[in-house]
Amino acid sequence: MIFETHAHYDDEQFDKDREELLDSMEKNGIGTIVNIGSNMETSRWTVKAADKYPFLYGAVGVHPSDTGEMKTEDLAELKKYASNPKILAIGEIGLDYYWDEPERPIQKKWFEAQMELARETKLPMVIHSRDAAKDTEDMMRAARAEEIGGVVHCFSYPKEMARKFLDMGFYLGIGGVVTFK
Repeated sequence: MIFETHAHYDDEQFDKDREELLDSMEKNGIGTIVNIGSNMETSRWTVKAADKYPFLYGAVGVHPSDTGEMKTEDLAELKKYASNPKILAIGEIGLDYYWDEPERPIQKKWFEAQMELARETKLPMVIHSRDAAKDTEDMMRAARAEEIGGVVHCFSYPKEMARKFLDMGFYLGIGGVVTFK
């Protein structure tokens, strides 16, 4: 059976056939899926889907690209979701400097807050880091992320940076972005 560790079945591209697709997973060799929240709406969807489908688990959090919409009360809502036994991580959180929006200070504020949420809930992190290696590393070290653990997703940095994250006890998520220029 395949274990899908990072999925986004909440994405609108699945709106037409999501139920049919999810109902077909087991017969097609997919044993377990972890759906990763990327904003408040998808985190809500992830919790509901995890409760509905026995093979689906989740992570809740706000992707750096969506942090411009975050509010302080969202942290309390994410914390509530994190108490669900099928929520396994806080994510997808981090820094994404490929895009100009939201501004870097906003991304940093919410990355720090969500790392603290991971510490409070005792859940590992799914960290998205794109074109932000130094700041991601610095913020992780400041937050003592090695005490929390998780995966640095969207990894496309040099081997020296891989070693730094591995030495902090993190796994690396190597996705399609590694093929980009």
